[in-house]
Formats: sequence, C-alpha cells, structure tokens
Amino acid sequence: MSEFVFCPRCGAVTKPGVCTNCGYTINKEEEHSENIIDRNYENNKEIYYTGPENVKREPNTNKSSKGWIVGLIIGGVALFVTLVLIAVLAVFAFLPIVIKGIYNTSQVTTTTTTTTNNTNNNTNNNNNNNPNPDLFPNIGPDNTPDPDADPVDPVDPDSDPDIYDPDEDEYYYAKTIESLYAGTSKFDYDDFINNIVPSANEYWDESVEGSFDFFINGSYSAYLKSEVNHNFIERDGFATPYYEYLVDSYIENKNYTVERRAIRYEGEYNGLFINAYCTYYALSSDKVDFTEANEALRNQAISELYEYISKKSNSSSSSETFNYTLYTDSVITFNNDEVISVGYSTTSYENNDINNFYIHGINVDVRDGSLIDNTEFLNFMGDFSEFFVERSNIQNSHVDAINNSKYSDTAKVFQNDDSLILLFTPLGIEVGINYRYQYSYGWVTITMNDFDEYFMNMYNFDTDWGKGYDIYQYEKDNGIGSFALPYDDGGGDPGVVYDL
Repeated sequence: MSEFVFCPRCGAVTKPGVCTNCGYTINKEEEHSENIIDRNYENNKEIYYTGPENVKREPNTNKSSKGWIVGLIIGGVALFVTLVLIAVLAVFAFLPIVIKGIYNTSQVTTTTTTTTNNTNNNTNNNNNNNPNPDLFPNIGPDNTPDPDADPVDPVDPDSDPDIYDPDEDEYYYAKTIESLYAGTSKFDYDDFINNIVPSANEYWDESVEGSFDFFINGSYSAYLKSEVNHNFIERDGFATPYYEYLVDSYIENKNYTVERRAIRYEGEYNGLFINAYCTYYALSSDKVDFTEANEALRNQAISELYEYISKKSNSSSSSETFNYTLYTDSVITFNNDEVISVGYSTTSYENNDINNFYIHGINVDVRDGSLIDNTEFLNFMGDFSEFFVERSNIQNSHVDAINNSKYSDTAKVFQNDDSLILLFTPLGIEVGINYRYQYSYGWVTITMNDFDEYFMNMYNFDTDWGKGYDIYQYEKDNGIGSFALPYDDGGGDPGVVYDL
C-alpha cells in the first residue's frame, strides 16, 4: 500500500487510517468494498449473462478444457454399440440362408437314400410322415443292390432263390431277362366267381354290342399304357410293313360270328377298393363248339384282376388300403376262315400309380374251335433269339433287356406261354415277349411278314397272308439297317418299358 491515499469521502490526501480532513476511517471502507467484490464474483459464477440476446452461458472455467476427452469417450461407446447392432442384424439376416442351404443338402442325401431303401426293402421312409423330422440325419451304409447277388425274398430271407417267385414281389431284381406274368395259368374262374364276385357292389358280364362301350365310345382308352385302335384299317392299307399298335382288322365271316362283351367289377374286397372294366370277344357258330375258346378269351380279360386280389390277400401288407383300377381292352387283330386272333392291352393302377401293364394274344382255330398253343406255333429254339434281337435292333432300336441278356435266357422267356406275345395281323405274325429285367419290366415285339423259316407246321393252314408286305425291301428302299441309330424312326412300336 502507498504512503498516502485519497480519502474516498472528501478526496483529501491523507495517510491511511483516519482522514485528517473529515475523520473518515479509510480501512473499513476498503474492507467493505473488497467484500462486495467477492460476493458479486460468487454470484456471477452461478449465472453469467452477456449481450442483448439474454443467452444463458456457462462461465469459462478450467472444466471446459477437459470436454474433448469426455466427448471422445462418449463417441467411442456410441460407435462400439453401433457396430455390435450391425453385427447382430447381419447374423439374423444371413442365418436363414445358411440353414436353408444345409437343409437342402441334407434333403438331397435323404431323398437318395430313401429311394434306394424303398427300392430294395419296400419300406416307406418318407420324412413327411414324421412330425419331428431330423434335418441332419445320420446316413447309413450304401444299400445299392449287388447285381450279382441272388434275389432275396424280403418276407422270408432264408427262402431258396431257385424257387422264389418274382411275380410275388414287385421290387424283385432280375439279373437277366425273365418272364413277366401276363397270361392265365394262375387263374381260377370258380374261385373268382364263388369267393371274389360276391363281395362286389356291382358285377356284370354282358354284351356291349349296340350299347355304350367305355373304350370305343368313352375315354377309358386314354388310361391304357399300350395303344389299342378300334378304327378299322384295310388289310392292304398299312403305311409300313411294321405293326405299330393293336388295331381292329375284323372282317365278317359266314362261318362264325363274334360278340363284344365287357366285365364290370366294382366293390371292396379285404380293404381293397376295386374298379375294373375289361372287354373280350365271344365266338359262336352252328357248326363249331367254341366253349373252350370263349372261356380262354374271357379268362384273359380278368386274369390280372384275379392275380392282384390273390397277391394282396396273401401278402403281409394285406391290412393296408389300396384303390385298385384295372383297364383291359381287346381288339380282333386278324381273322379269316382258319384263324381269329384277339389282342389284349392291360393296364392297372394302384392308387394313382401304374401297378402293371402288358399285351397278350389269344389265337383260335375257327375250323374246330380249338385254342392255338402260342409256344408251338413258331420254333423258338435254335437261333430264333439271335434273329429276334437282330430284327428288334433294326425295327425298334436298342432294348437293354434283350441286348444285355444271353440268347439262351431270352429263349426261355419265349417258351413261357404266360409271357409270350403272338398275334396274327394283316402284316403277318407279330411276336415278342413280356419281360422283367433288373428293376424294370415291359414288352417288345417284332413283325414277321414271312415266317415260313420258323413255322413249326403244327397247324395246317395257309401262311401266305402278310407276304404282300416285304419288310426287307422296305428297309432297303429306306436305308434302314442294323446300324440304325438309337431312337431312329424306322417305324414299328419299340414296346414299352417301365421302371419300378
């Protein structure tokens, strides 16, 4: 403090303490003033105003110098939380795609394995029936069948394969070509009438001449796997020397008459819901007794129905329920004063799937009413099987069953009347077989315009019909030979093959 001060009251120069001019105590005033300044400072620390806008601001203290650190920390935390949220969203977005990809891969493997098991073991492993399907199943060992293994009866694995009947097992694996049952050797008409027909809601066997025929007038022909054509074609009106499908070729004959008949069966038998519509022809004459022939013609029409019911009734799965539908149509493929030939096309369905199909022929000597033994008409021994395969490769292209089997095995199928196909046609003889091969079955035929070389001479009648068509000249003129490419349209019907 200086030696002299100004008196705050009178302005006189005096020493500190009491003013010599007016007596004012200078020390108290200064202390009061300092107190006022300190109090105002404390008040200003709480609320600080500046400018005309009356904006509230924080005073500039040392705390503001640390705000950038706090902001950095808050920003880092916010960035971290954002990244975590993005990662979580990405996981939820791509997780369904990953799961779907794994599931699809698993399903492909499961489907393949299930198909193999169904084929080999006749077992339903469909995951659709499982309310809690395993998306990641354990895949078992490879169950691919050994083509060299003996056939095994799934019901009785210890049975002798030499007496095992493949016709009792639709999943039978045939290592080489074998016969497919398409005849009547197992048919028992009395058993059918006495034990099966009484369970039908509707059953009749009557003439359809002049009435509605579901094959000729209706739509049933569309359900046949092998075509039947009821539109008559003149004997010399075929476009090629190959017989392409079963076609009507009946010409009125003064020695006998024919009647088209149909058998209708509808009803339930041991849990089987059955609908069948089958046609056949009956012969009549004042001079010839056709009783035996008519029974054979009728039996062929319904043999498949009897065979199916018999197998289902005796099988271990007879408690299962099936809808079974059978269509058998027939047509006269040729007739004259010596012979009449009736071709049958049979197709059956189990639920909505094809159960079986084949074609067959019944041939009658109309001179005495006797049945012609198809296995005795041509000589199927010797080189006939080799000849048949060669002709089939020209007419039908490649057929695995006959090309991959020994000729001797094919010859055995020709000698089985239940599998043999033999029909008289305007083109000559249509001959072939219904067969099993591996997991498939089907039929194949060839056309023989000139069959004298293989004719057995067991029957005495003219064999000149059909020679108006020269199949060899036709092939020469059209460049058709044994090296025809597979599926080359050389004419004819290559038959039908169906995989189980």
